[in-house]
Amino acid sequence: MRGARRVACLFGLATWGVAVPAFAADLAPGWKSADAYAKSLDAEAARAAGLWEKCMEADLGSIDLEDHTLTRVHFAGCAAHAGKVLAALRQLQVVLDGAVLSGDAEVATLARERVEQLLRQLGALTIDAPTTVKDLAVTVDDVRLPPEQYGKPIPVDPGKHRVHADGTLEGAVATFDEVADLEPSARATIVVALRPRATDFLTPGQLSCMQLAKTQAEVIQCLPAGKKPLVVLAAMEMSTYVDTFNVEILNPAIRASVASPTSGWHVGAAYLIDVITAASPDFISTASPAGHDLRQAGNVNGGYKPGRFGFEATGGYSTESDYVSRSGSLAVLGDFMEKRVTPRLGWSYSNDTITRGGTPASVYSHRLEAHEGAASTSVILSPTSVIVVGGTAAFERGDQSKPYRLIPMFEPGVTLPRGASTDQVNAQRLAVRPYEQLPLQRDRYAIGARFLHRFARSTIRLEERLYIDSWQNTATATDGRFLIDFGTRVTAGPHARFTAQTGANFYHRMYYAQTEPTVMVPTFRSTDRELGPLWAATLGGSMWLRLTGEGAGVGFMLYSSADVLWSNYLDSLYVKDRVAGYGTVGLEAKFE
Repeated sequence: MRGARRVACLFGLATWGVAVPAFAADLAPGWKSADAYAKSLDAEAARAAGLWEKCMEADLGSIDLEDHTLTRVHFAGCAAHAGKVLAALRQLQVVLDGAVLSGDAEVATLARERVEQLLRQLGALTIDAPTTVKDLAVTVDDVRLPPEQYGKPIPVDPGKHRVHADGTLEGAVATFDEVADLEPSARATIVVALRPRATDFLTPGQLSCMQLAKTQAEVIQCLPAGKKPLVVLAAMEMSTYVDTFNVEILNPAIRASVASPTSGWHVGAAYLIDVITAASPDFISTASPAGHDLRQAGNVNGGYKPGRFGFEATGGYSTESDYVSRSGSLAVLGDFMEKRVTPRLGWSYSNDTITRGGTPASVYSHRLEAHEGAASTSVILSPTSVIVVGGTAAFERGDQSKPYRLIPMFEPGVTLPRGASTDQVNAQRLAVRPYEQLPLQRDRYAIGARFLHRFARSTIRLEERLYIDSWQNTATATDGRFLIDFGTRVTAGPHARFTAQTGANFYHRMYYAQTEPTVMVPTFRSTDRELGPLWAATLGGSMWLRLTGEGAGVGFMLYSSADVLWSNYLDSLYVKDRVAGYGTVGLEAKFE
């Protein structure tokens, strides 16, 4: 070893790299790579600024280009300051081996002292893994731990270390997560006790039992003994809607499902009725009486996910006096990155027939078809946080114009204020009143995200959706809920939502017609205020009340929600705004 370099190496070993590069300028002629030398100077600048990670990165870059003992010593000093004891030991071992081979006893002695000092700072982590879990996989800081290392001390740096495990427990997918925070030279044993992921199908008593369990054997005792759980859910609910447009809807519904979380399958069905009474300004402006209708809708759904991959499917049918809808969907999903990332890819199709009440479909009917693709990914950010991001693309083909909506026409130059009354409109309009006509194609695109975080006794859910379509309508919707646990039986909290949109490019408050020499009206026309520019705000809340105690064979839960919606229409006839109220009350039973 050259004299100056040897002195620098000795000084570095004695001071953990402090001021070592004070010799570097004198050593510059000894470097073969200018880039390696430049990176060593970058490393020293980072060390002087206390940027230990950057110092380590620059030193490793220099070593990759040209190996110098002094650079390894410098790296070890920065790593020691950063708490990266194992990384420092690896570099010092190379220095020690080189000194022994070259017979440099002084450098070897100092290197041994540093190695012994670092060894005393190392922590040790022992993973106590269960033997009753199939397909067990354990990672420490995202590095897979070989089974032969179970039960043996693992050298680790001081600080926090994440232990994750997953496997199959009693036929169900189960996971374990824990963070160990070790002081220098501390030792810790992590007892891996996996818990089933399918918590939606476990009773509150079983969940509480598993949270208190300390070993895998205690967790197994919390599960249903000797059988694969089969969970049956049944619910009935009543929803209502009223608004200042004199629209009233009564909506009774029932639903039921059967699931085997351990086998990975589920099936369900739902049926609802909408009893509708409407006397909105659109009807009144054409001297039509209040409308009444009865809508019935049913759907079935199911899915199967025995392991890493699975699928879901739905089918639906609804009918009313002038509208029949048929729909179906299929989606595939999978688990990746130790089940922390779950992408989903789906496609749905609907085929609707629009008729006019009292008129045979053979005389008057429109067909509307829609294809929609959806892609989303759920990411577990932490044991208490989940984010879901995704997007949809929908393609509608057919005439979705309302068969009863007559559009008032005006002479060019006539103006009416926003929210003009029915009398004002009738006093100014022409005798020509064509039916609504919308474009026969519409392509919709949306992206969105949902974030959920569980606190000790509360949960927050935030959603954002951005939308644009081929009618040049753009929109945004922001939604938030905050649910608080009041004891073990009551969960309740507020709900808020805000939406805004620009409106379709063909939508206008007033449409103008030419009557001479022939009648000519705009090709596309509508007074549907929901197609125009608007904003709306919703405030409300929801509550869940558990009527039975934990661990009951049959559990009952009462749930309810109530919201008030205020919509402001920025460019419409007849009305300027609308206030609506809607709510739901239901009873759910769970049989296990």
